[in-house]
Amino acid sequence: MRLFDEVQFGSVTLKNRLAVAPMGTVKADDGGVSPQQFHYLVERAKGGFGLIYPAALLTSNRYEGPYAGGSLTNVSHMMRLKELVDEIHRYGAKVAVQLSPAFWRVQMAFTPDATFVSASDNTAFWNPAVTCKALTVEEIHGLLDDTRNSAMLAKLAGVDIIEIHAYGGYLLDQFLSKMWNRRTDEYGGCLENRMRFLMEFIQAVREMVGPDFPLSIKYTPEHGVPGGRTLDDEGIEIAKILDKMGFVFMHVDRGCYEVWNNAIPSEYDPAGGQLYLSERLRAEGIQTPLMVQGKLNNPLLAEEVVSSGTADMIALGHQSLADPYWPKKVKSGRFQDINYCLACNECISTGIYAVNPRNYHEKDYTLGTPKKLRKLLVVGGGPGGMYTAALAAKQGHDVTLWEKGIRLGGLANAAAGPDFKIDMKRYIDHLIADVYQSGVKVQFLREATPESIDAFEPDAVVIAAGAEAAVPPIPGIDGENVLTAEQLLAQRAPVGKNVVVLGGGVVGCEAALHLDRLDKHVTVVEMLEKILMIGEMAANSRIGLNTALAQSAIEMRTSTKVTEILPDRIKVEGPDGQAEILCDNVILAIGYRSKHELSNALKNKPYHVFTIGDYNKPGKVAAAVHEGFHVVRLLDDILEG
Repeated sequence: MRLFDEVQFGSVTLKNRLAVAPMGTVKADDGGVSPQQFHYLVERAKGGFGLIYPAALLTSNRYEGPYAGGSLTNVSHMMRLKELVDEIHRYGAKVAVQLSPAFWRVQMAFTPDATFVSASDNTAFWNPAVTCKALTVEEIHGLLDDTRNSAMLAKLAGVDIIEIHAYGGYLLDQFLSKMWNRRTDEYGGCLENRMRFLMEFIQAVREMVGPDFPLSIKYTPEHGVPGGRTLDDEGIEIAKILDKMGFVFMHVDRGCYEVWNNAIPSEYDPAGGQLYLSERLRAEGIQTPLMVQGKLNNPLLAEEVVSSGTADMIALGHQSLADPYWPKKVKSGRFQDINYCLACNECISTGIYAVNPRNYHEKDYTLGTPKKLRKLLVVGGGPGGMYTAALAAKQGHDVTLWEKGIRLGGLANAAAGPDFKIDMKRYIDHLIADVYQSGVKVQFLREATPESIDAFEPDAVVIAAGAEAAVPPIPGIDGENVLTAEQLLAQRAPVGKNVVVLGGGVVGCEAALHLDRLDKHVTVVEMLEKILMIGEMAANSRIGLNTALAQSAIEMRTSTKVTEILPDRIKVEGPDGQAEILCDNVILAIGYRSKHELSNALKNKPYHVFTIGDYNKPGKVAAAVHEGFHVVRLLDDILEG
């Protein structure tokens, strides 16, 4: 595969064409490399990535303080970065660091001593009540002085490539963009003036590292938001200017925080959705090598991108969080062993990495050799049950999994049902393969009862039996025309042309989208005043789902409740009074409820009982996977008391 060909960028040779994309990580309180960040990045080097990016490093703390992000402003920062670089080099990988003068307007960390700055008097994205102050010329020059210091420190730390952080609506891009730069001095107005800060920033770095040191740039040719940059409106023009500046590669992306799902795609966004950027840049004659990103974790797609010449490097962000060993697995042809990212972006909204509990805990969360091998029974074949069973079996335990149905996957089969939920489907397929490869004994059509469990004589039981659909007390709810979302999405139950979905949460909206793409006439009925009001969702995933809904033909009826379900219609009561909606089928998607009868009946047994996932409380895959991981990790300690 060309993915694993050596590639030369200036004086730097990379062992392959795979990079860990730069992402915000757990930094130390002073903005330097933290122990967690150290072990997290080294793990990706061990996993086979050719190029490793820490998070973007601020060259100045004048305005945002060290709380804003990683920083490279003093010798202490440099020494810890050097330790990281040296360790990554031990595994044959190279290090690129992004240097940024500031983030403001899109800075997330608001501190009492922070000053909000931007190219012009712009509204802060995360706090619209705050207006950022336009930087003065003197303040810009001060930032450039700070940049020279950081560039020198980066070189002393031994980094292999310095990347100019000029994308996505961050400060340098705020100066570049007509949308955020309304200045009338030498840093505003025409494109040449709006590029001045960027050019001076590049020159400041170059002064300190020398003419031959490898520099790259991350740049956004298209924002994807009204008023923002487009390829035809300055995107190509800027790229052609940058093409002549000797960068070893150009790292391109799409988006800004207003359309965050463009920059960090969600489960509702297509794989390779940013590739048109590199294709267009190639067509326009850009000669600088290109690095691309955006849901390129399918090995065959990634290989096609580099083999076709569409790009020279692939950056994997969230996929590297999900599976640090993606490169080694792909290189050895073990595609089925890849722990695929769900594109749920839980890592952004909660800091929890849904399918990889060890992320940021690579040193702390270790799985040693068990002191004693146990006979373990897992009840339920959903994601939590499968993950727990496979992990315990790999540890050497004697593991049996009981599933009351005829297939593994549980409620996740419904979540993976729509065609646009390919990320979830791949993950479920991976878990199923892992269960069988690890030696778990799977038994279908096994109903777990206190008597059957007692007869099995386990050392421990893990109940991962999931939850069941909530059924509201509506007249006609038990009619033959009523289906649950699980029946629709997982069992592919047939429906008629006109369908009503009860519930405007995530499950209801996904079911509605699925039906819309089957060319059904769909109406969503939601009691609350807006859809998607209940349940946490990452900002970019919410944008992705809302965008998909807006592009559909789905009819939304909010602040509306169903009063009766009839064979060919439903009766509703809403803001305009009572009405009827003709329909062939009604889909229940108003949530799930947990049942605890089994665990209650197993109290005071001679074996230990664990409960995980939806059985405890309806939630997300992350809860079930993380709880299952810690059951296995701490099994010895818990059972030995």
